[in-house]
Amino acid sequence: MYSITQRANTIICFGGMVLFGVLLLNVLSRAFFPNHVDVDIKLNSVTRLNKRNSIEYAEVHFDLQTDLRPLFNWNTKMLFLYVVAEYQTKQNVISQEVLWDHILMDKEKANIDVKNIFKYYLVDQGLGLRNNTINLTFNYNVIPISGLLTRHKDGSHQFKLNDRYLLDKYY
Repeated sequence: MYSITQRANTIICFGGMVLFGVLLLNVLSRAFFPNHVDVDIKLNSVTRLNKRNSIEYAEVHFDLQTDLRPLFNWNTKMLFLYVVAEYQTKQNVISQEVLWDHILMDKEKANIDVKNIFKYYLVDQGLGLRNNTINLTFNYNVIPISGLLTRHKDGSHQFKLNDRYLLDKYY
C-alpha cells in the first residue's frame, strides 16, 4: 500500500503536469489571433520649438485613431501603447524618444480616437531638431497572461520641423 505522502506527491505532480499542458496550449493558441491593427497617426501641431543652453525641445501635438479591440482575447492581460519620435542627427544615426505612453487593460476602452495628444517633450541634447525630419511611429506591446510578450510597430507619420525657433505658436 502507498503512504499518504506518496499519494499526495502523485496528485501534486499530476496537477502540475495538467497545469503545464494548459499553459502550453494557451501559449500555442496565440498564433491564431491577430497581431496587427490599422493605425492613423497625424501631426496636429508643434506649439513650441525652443533652445535652452545646448538643448533643443519641441512640444509636439498629434492625433491618434485606432481600434485595438481585435488584440484582446482570453490570453491578453494588457496592452502597453507608446508613440515614438525617430530622427537622425549629425551625432546619432537614429534618435528615438517616447512622446506618449498608455497602459490599456480594458477591451471596452480599446477604440482610441484622441485629438491633440501631448504628454512628453521631444528633446535633443545636440541641437539637432531644427529643420529636421521627424517620424512618429505607433508601437504596442501585447502582454499575455502566459506566453511571450510581443512588440509591434504599426502606423507612422513623417513631418519636418521648422528651421526657426517658435515660442507658443502653431504651424
